[in-house]
Amino acid sequence: MARIRSILGDIEGSAGQLTFTKVNGQNILRQKVGSNTSNTPAQQNTRSRFKLLADLYKKLAPALTLGLKAQGGQSAYNRFVGQNFSATSADAQNVASIDYLLMQLSAGSVEPLDDFVASKGPMGSDTITATWADNSNGAGALAADTVTVVVINKLTGLIVTDAEGAVRSDGTLSVTNARFAGVASANLVAYGFARRFDGSDASSTAVEQVS
Repeated sequence: MARIRSILGDIEGSAGQLTFTKVNGQNILRQKVGSNTSNTPAQQNTRSRFKLLADLYKKLAPALTLGLKAQGGQSAYNRFVGQNFSATSADAQNVASIDYLLMQLSAGSVEPLDDFVASKGPMGSDTITATWADNSNGAGALAADTVTVVVINKLTGLIVTDAEGAVRSDGTLSVTNARFAGVASANLVAYGFARRFDGSDASSTAVEQVS
């Protein structure tokens, strides 16, 4: 911004990137600030990856709000994006994807599930059975910690969550959905995490390819 004196008197209006106005009897010169409309390939790549994570967050919200509590001024959404951006990529057409085996749905100081495994019966089965070792120790791992299990079909995007069916000491939880029938186990990924019964904290996520 600059103040100018003119023998022409008052000056108002615009010329190119410059705007002239009069404030308190003085002619003021300002330069217009243009908007940033840059759209480089790298920016397109990044935007597509953020959009993918935003879409996943909406679908996974029931589990994520349990596993990722707001912390340090960060919402569950911000924590989810921060934890998982490195697991995403985008191709030359800016179609984004995520490595489901790297995706995390939870974080905290609760001890994670130990020896987490998920399996499916015959091709026609509609049930995924998750098992884990009871590693309760009365401190970081409590027998009463609630266990959340999420199963995702990598091909269709189907997400099924069971957040209340078991506690750590149970050691097993079955997740049933009719749309699992006929799906090859290689297309399914299972996630499990423990959280305090009062919802105050959670563990990191155990991730396994369904067998």
